[in-house]
Amino acid sequence: ATNTGALMAQAAASSVNKDMETSMERLSTGKRINSASDDAAGVAIASRLTSEIRGTNQAIRNAMDGQALIDTAEGAHEEVTNILQRMRELAVQAANDTNSSADRDSLQLEMTALTTEIDRIAASTKWAGKSLLDGLTPYDGSSVTALETSHSTNPATFTLQIGSGVTAKDTIVATIKATSASALGVGGTSGNPVFTSESVDTDGASADTTISTSGSKITIGGTAADQAAVVSLSVDGVSISADFSNAVFTADAAGQSAILAQALEDGLSAAYTITDNGDGSVDVTKSGSVSVASQTDAATAIGNIDDAIVLVNAQRASLGAISNRLDSTVSNLTNISSNLQAGRGRIEDADFASETTSLAKSQILQQASTAMLAQANASKQNVLS
Repeated sequence: ATNTGALMAQAAASSVNKDMETSMERLSTGKRINSASDDAAGVAIASRLTSEIRGTNQAIRNAMDGQALIDTAEGAHEEVTNILQRMRELAVQAANDTNSSADRDSLQLEMTALTTEIDRIAASTKWAGKSLLDGLTPYDGSSVTALETSHSTNPATFTLQIGSGVTAKDTIVATIKATSASALGVGGTSGNPVFTSESVDTDGASADTTISTSGSKITIGGTAADQAAVVSLSVDGVSISADFSNAVFTADAAGQSAILAQALEDGLSAAYTITDNGDGSVDVTKSGSVSVASQTDAATAIGNIDDAIVLVNAQRASLGAISNRLDSTVSNLTNISSNLQAGRGRIEDADFASETTSLAKSQILQQASTAMLAQANASKQNVLS
């Protein structure tokens, strides 16, 4: 005969064992959801929350790294400001006509050394190998140098990923302009630039084009136009080439100086002023001069240094604002991460009180079902008797 009681007790024991194993798994892992079968929708939601949590936690680290980068750049700007203040002090001293020519020469020595130090700071201020103040963008080993970059052009841009997504709201862009002496407009230590490596075209033409310099003036020579000529020179170390084989070349002096002036404008930074005299000559002057060779030069230097201080102060204000903004960013991201983790916990974490109670219940039922199975089997022995 079928032992119905034993079958029922066996089925109950099997079900209770399954419940007990589930409770033990949840208590041992601390998770309510250990596989998709536990909660299919919950697994998907928890996975999305995990992406947001891990992305947010990394964004917090990104923001803190970005703040350290910004603060490094701002610290360098502070020292540049100190140098500019000293340069201004020297210019004010040199403007006083109690100074002799020798006195002003001595003041110029320190002025020149300070501009060199500004250039060194601009070139050497780095974060994890990335230059911050040379105005290079992007940081790909480009040959552009700070000495050839104005403060207002080619700013370095840093995009800080401060969110777990890919929208514009998940980034902050920090812009750092070049802060070399030339970029700030205080790179010149004399009224005239230094011309070197003046070339003379000798391509075998009957009348070669020549180039010569004197003071601030560059003069094109030669008795006639040589339309195959390419002449070159160096202006404060920057190489300039003028190609007189241009298709629109004109043989007169005005055409020659126009081509030379264009080549100079293309090759030099905003720290230089190019004047086409229209007579075969071009004047090149330093708009950022900090010469203190005379009372007039010193007065000009004071104005140029004041302009440089304004530029640096504006940049420092911008960097300080971004640094303060990142403080709020980190605080907000930390709060978001905490709330996301709490939300995920409510979905996938085990309720230890509930699971402990369930385990105790299952253990009691297991013992009872085992006992009933034994009783059911024993009761059928009466048939044999």
